[in-house]
Amino acid sequence: MSTNNELLELLEYLKNIEKEIGRRSSKKWGPREIDLDILFFNDNIYSNERVTVPHKDILKRDFVLVPLCEIAPDFVHPALNMKICDICINNSEKYVIKRLPDKII
Repeated sequence: MSTNNELLELLEYLKNIEKEIGRRSSKKWGPREIDLDILFFNDNIYSNERVTVPHKDILKRDFVLVPLCEIAPDFVHPALNMKICDICINNSEKYVIKRLPDKII
């Protein structure tokens, strides 16, 4: 995906979408209606109290790494200088990712 917005403008845009959909403030890690995150922003490395890119938890989550490897296998993580597909997910939290048989029916 691409945007003409700066990072903080994009963050504000996404937060507004969350509000429009009905997201309310809740406790950290609590259930929420929607959660839009910025995983990467070009090859920028940036952090403040509102946003960190690359997203700080990417390396812990197979549900992020596996699909990202499938759609952008040559994308390089700017902080690690490694291709996404070369990043080991053995120590990641295993949530929802498992390979389905090629033919289900």
